[in-house]
Amino acid sequence: MMIEVKVNFGKSPPVATDDGLIIYTTAKRENNRANLDIIGQIADYYSIDTSRIRLVRGRTSRKKTFSVEIEE
Repeated sequence: MMIEVKVNFGKSPPVATDDGLIIYTTAKRENNRANLDIIGQIADYYSIDTSRIRLVRGRTSRKKTFSVEIEE
């Protein structure tokens, strides 16, 4: 499943929208820390392991696309 994520700076829980998720992070953008924090939040939101999530598009953008493997 592909998920569109909009990233904002701040500290709030993830918010589901019609387009995907809005995720807030306080992690710095240096050394991929913000992306790793976002992946962790997606994993918590869907109750899955972080190894099931891949960043597909938007490594340096506020709008990102992730591939998420969810067991059915």
